Amino acid sequence: MEKVIEVRNLHKSFGSLEVLKDISFNVEKGEVLCIIGPSGSGKSTLLRCLNRLEEIQAGDIEVFSTNVTKVKNINKFREKIGMVFQLFNLFPNYTVAQNIMLAPVQLGLMNKKQADAKALALLQKVGLEEKKDVYPETLSGGQKQRIAIARALAMNPQIMLFDEPTSALDPEMVGEVLKVMRSLADSGMTMVVVTHEMNFAREVANRVIFMADGYIVEEDSPKKLFTNPSNKRTQAFLSSVLKPLES
Repeated sequence: MEKVIEVRNLHKSFGSLEVLKDISFNVEKGEVLCIIGPSGSGKSTLLRCLNRLEEIQAGDIEVFSTNVTKVKNINKFREKIGMVFQLFNLFPNYTVAQNIMLAPVQLGLMNKKQADAKALALLQKVGLEEKKDVYPETLSGGQKQRIAIARALAMNPQIMLFDEPTSALDPEMVGEVLKVMRSLADSGMTMVVVTHEMNFAREVANRVIFMADGYIVEEDSPKKLFTNPSNKRTQAFLSSVLKPLES
């Protein structure tokens, strides 16, 4: 299989606080990698390092065999990597379609007619074509997040990064976002997902990484990690989060 992300001995600090400690892992083309762990373990920071939203102190990150820390045109590089944030980040003064069209048009990848057609196709993909001309303030949280996914897909990325995409949603809206993400995974999209949704990680991921205190504590297939974790820290975390799911 082709490696599309390779992280080697990554260290990241904010001042004197070391957030990521000697992190190494790979992601292969078409793979869904889920990263789980308690709050404050460094999961979101790790994701932000992959497309250089955060600068690193030591180590290497290669995406498509390009060292991320040495990329001169970072915006061109980021065209390959879509990112969906916890809090949507939609532009409130633009319609749904305009939000999706903005980046491809501004970067000269499509003209307005092409971008409009792309926006409609993506809205159909996420089940929101009827919301094309409304403004984000009229949408539910789940709808906003599906629009955020469509906006990221408008750039035709080869990798999608998801930073806890359902954690700001009401419980009844989580399913509609996860359904879109499952569909993306089924289509062969390479995905790295930081998530608290254990059922999604268990059912959709090819591999799961468990992080705690800035380290990768354990990495395995979902079946092995969820049913027979080898590390006591993983065992303690899963016993605390899975009991409510299974009760």
